[in-house]
Amino acid sequence: MTMRRRRVLLLMLFVAGAAAIGTAAYLWRNGGSDANGDTSASAPTTIEPVEGTVQVGVESPAIVEPFQSRTLRSRSPGVIEFAASTGTMVSEDDVVVRLDTADLQARLRRAEIDLAESQIAHDRTIRAVERAAHDLKSTEELHAAGAATREQLDNRHDSLYQAQYAAQSATFTLERRQLDYESALADIETRAVRAPFSGVISATAVGRGDTVGTNTELITIVDTSRVRLLAEIDEYDISYVAADMRAQARVDALEALGGARSTFTGVVDFVSPTARIVSNISVFTVTARFNNADGLLRSGMTADLLILTAQDTGLIVPSRAVSSVRDRSYVDVLLEDGEIEPRRVVTGADDGVSIVVLEGLERSDKVVVPEIAGLDALTSPPLSPVEPNSTLIPLSVPGSSGTSGGGGGGGGAGRQ
Repeated sequence: MTMRRRRVLLLMLFVAGAAAIGTAAYLWRNGGSDANGDTSASAPTTIEPVEGTVQVGVESPAIVEPFQSRTLRSRSPGVIEFAASTGTMVSEDDVVVRLDTADLQARLRRAEIDLAESQIAHDRTIRAVERAAHDLKSTEELHAAGAATREQLDNRHDSLYQAQYAAQSATFTLERRQLDYESALADIETRAVRAPFSGVISATAVGRGDTVGTNTELITIVDTSRVRLLAEIDEYDISYVAADMRAQARVDALEALGGARSTFTGVVDFVSPTARIVSNISVFTVTARFNNADGLLRSGMTADLLILTAQDTGLIVPSRAVSSVRDRSYVDVLLEDGEIEPRRVVTGADDGVSIVVLEGLERSDKVVVPEIAGLDALTSPPLSPVEPNSTLIPLSVPGSSGTSGGGGGGGGAGRQ
């Protein structure tokens, strides 16, 4: 007998023994046999599947952070003329800090005058080139007719060359003056600090009349229309998490506003490729992006982040009602005549308590729920804390704590 056959035989003996023990316990529980030795059987425990959703996910404490935050600094020294106050809502490219430009305005005016003079000189040389070209052409005609000497013709050629050289030099001068003018404008623009994106001023470090140098911290702006939730997931769960997965967040501080306003839906946007060691536990940083148009989520708030690793909608039955043989799933269905029929099904998300049946089962079927140790299985699927007719039971990992403490968030993924 081969090893594989021995294993099959042992499995069959184990199943037969378990069935015998279960039958004996069942008969004892139901009064054993009558005087004639006939056993009395009662109807098996059944449930009707309900439509709903099963969600499986990894859960962890998280901290709310701004989606974008930028501290703006001065690009040149000067005196503060205007600075937006903390709490001001600004749009992209709005001026949030302006330095005094009186000294630069005089330089800009001089650059404007120099540019105008260079333009006039350039135009004059262009006209000189045009006249020299016209004179040369006339002299060439006269020379051909014998009315002009060779010396006169050569002089006209020299005059044209000189005019062209002067025009080229005037062009270079004009370009330099243009650069000087643009530089003066750019220097003035450095005195205006603009918002790189729409948001709110979270901190202002300067005020009107303050003198600042180059690279001085001026103001901090944050994007409040979106936030990131920062969590730490331990090494046992990180393999289930990937970018673009759907995420949910529950904020206890907002419970007083109602459940709908304390629960948010987002998406995972970053999974750290390397771990950090926290209290001898390897944890990975994960961030999820959430819309925050109403501004309820504030930087520094704590939340429970749930990353959905699996979710299916269909007919829900207890996980215990489904058996698997060679990667095929079956449930026992009680027929109207009292017979029990094994029914092959296609299953989906399984959180260990409830499982979704995607194919092979009808809403009106009566699914037999097996007994374990004389106790009936659950007679109906649990309701989800997230939405009606759905189930979600994330598993916690011992030793889990907050994002700043020891270890990552708990959680586990169910069978797919």
